[in-house]
Amino acid sequence: MPQIRPITDLRNTNEISELCHAKKEPIFITKNGYGDLVVMSIETYESLMSISAVPQTEGMCLLTEQSPVWAGVLADVLTQNGIPFVKESSLGAGMALQAGPMLESFRFFVPRAQFDAAKDLSDSLFSGEAEA
Repeated sequence: MPQIRPITDLRNTNEISELCHAKKEPIFITKNGYGDLVVMSIETYESLMSISAVPQTEGMCLLTEQSPVWAGVLADVLTQNGIPFVKESSLGAGMALQAGPMLESFRFFVPRAQFDAAKDLSDSLFSGEAEA
């Protein structure tokens, strides 16, 4: 669960720093009840930057974009079939927090060599979705 703290907590920089390093995830800072800032350790930032860079690397292809519920199903199916993938939020953590989790969608990237197999699985999984 993400940490959400009011902006007044930034007065205690040592506590925020320790929390960032202990949780190893971003801390969302609110101002007047609305999202304002994201604070994280350098290690977490570098980790997030390397993960978000993966889809842009050569050899990865966009498979599909799905809602949170269907994204979970697709992730399970790809894992069960041994197809590696990268799942990336279309909104990013800060916007997802503002918009709400049900407005978020997830993009799936798969290696080019396994795109056809992943596409067949995705198509068979979501073929009846448009009819419903």
